[in-house]
Amino acid sequence: MKKALLLFAVALFVVSCQGPVGPEGPQGYGTNWKIISLIANPNDWTEHVDQNSQNRYYSCHFSTPEINTMVFNDGSVSTYFLDNAVQQPLPYVRHYQDTNGAFWTKTIDYDFSIGSMNIYVTNSDFAVDPPTTTMNFRVVLMW
Repeated sequence: MKKALLLFAVALFVVSCQGPVGPEGPQGYGTNWKIISLIANPNDWTEHVDQNSQNRYYSCHFSTPEINTMVFNDGSVSTYFLDNAVQQPLPYVRHYQDTNGAFWTKTIDYDFSIGSMNIYVTNSDFAVDPPTTTMNFRVVLMW
């Protein structure tokens, strides 16, 4: 009798848990993402120097309406430099030496605000050396 009662209770429990599926709830924070591809051509870069024509760097401005108030205040923006089918997270820092033995470092970094983004290229020797090739970037937004 105890086995029959236990079997009946288990069957009742399984049947009582079934029913129609309700509507999907609203998406919460941390469940949304979007990828933006940015291309900077050589003529897109703007040279910047200080009042003494020193501390040279280059910037490229992008309109990014996807970076809205919610993404800016409550989300995350990660940017990658695409170099030979490899994604390098920014800041990208590489050290170089030329044939004359001179050393320098190239740094690529970024900042963003609501609706826009800037990418910067700075050479540690501050030489007049703007980017001369097309540069591709991948921006990942999460909120």
